[in-house]
Amino acid sequence: MANVLCQIRGHKKLMLYSPRDVEKLGFPAGASSSSIDVFDNDALQNSGLGSVQGHEAALRPGDVLFVPALWAHAAQPTEGSSIAVNVFFRDLESGYAAGKDVYGNRDLQAYEQGRKDVAKIARAFQQLPSEVGQFYLTRLAMELEAVASGWGKTSGNDDV
Repeated sequence: MANVLCQIRGHKKLMLYSPRDVEKLGFPAGASSSSIDVFDNDALQNSGLGSVQGHEAALRPGDVLFVPALWAHAAQPTEGSSIAVNVFFRDLESGYAAGKDVYGNRDLQAYEQGRKDVAKIARAFQQLPSEVGQFYLTRLAMELEAVASGWGKTSGNDDV
């Protein structure tokens, strides 16, 4: 979800990353957090994130920062302790995560369902010889990539 971060006490540094960079941030499948410490230069170099340009924000008491939906971000106090309040808000009409999402980290229902569907597809191919399964799973991946690359474009043909 999008959120507004209100810095109450202390100072904090944030790194924000565009949704375009999600592939490079090392998110494990289904996770809402990356395992890469974006504040550790050695970890950044070893992760290959050197090519990703994060946006840095320095917050002081009284500062307010809007964090758009889908923007990965990490925060770190720069001195002593830090107190901040986040206000999350839904910016979709429907299709948001099922159930409660107190921290605004749940994924969309379609993604959660898609992950279940992918697991089901993977199980269906496990009974085949590996080269056969690899061939057809690669074709399915290509079809999904075609859908993703054509997202939002009007072609007159919705079939993939």
